[in-house]
Amino acid sequence: MVKRFAGAVGALFLLLGIIGLFVVDLFGLIHFDGLYNVVHLIVGVAGILASGREENAVWFAKAAGIGFGLMGIIGFIRPEWLGSMHLETAENVLHAVVGALSLYAGFTAQTIEVVQIRSKVG
Repeated sequence: MVKRFAGAVGALFLLLGIIGLFVVDLFGLIHFDGLYNVVHLIVGVAGILASGREENAVWFAKAAGIGFGLMGIIGFIRPEWLGSMHLETAENVLHAVVGALSLYAGFTAQTIEVVQIRSKVG
């Protein structure tokens, strides 16, 4: 499950990074700039690479959960803290949702795996 999640998040952010190379504003919801595109591309490639191994996918999900969760919270409370990154409300929602889902995937993946192993043994 976590491997597919890491791949999906990676694909989403890689797509956003590529779109950002060609447009500055997407339907007035997402604003792209150079720094934002670099972050999207790095997260996208990292997610796709991490999706190859379970351990890497868990690490990616935890890191993405913490990073995007904080970005979402900061974006809502004090968007000027992020400096040159211009964040719209839709972007803050996206970051918060991806952060929450990533935390769930990363921190429950091992618990779910242990329960499945124990149910097979017992």
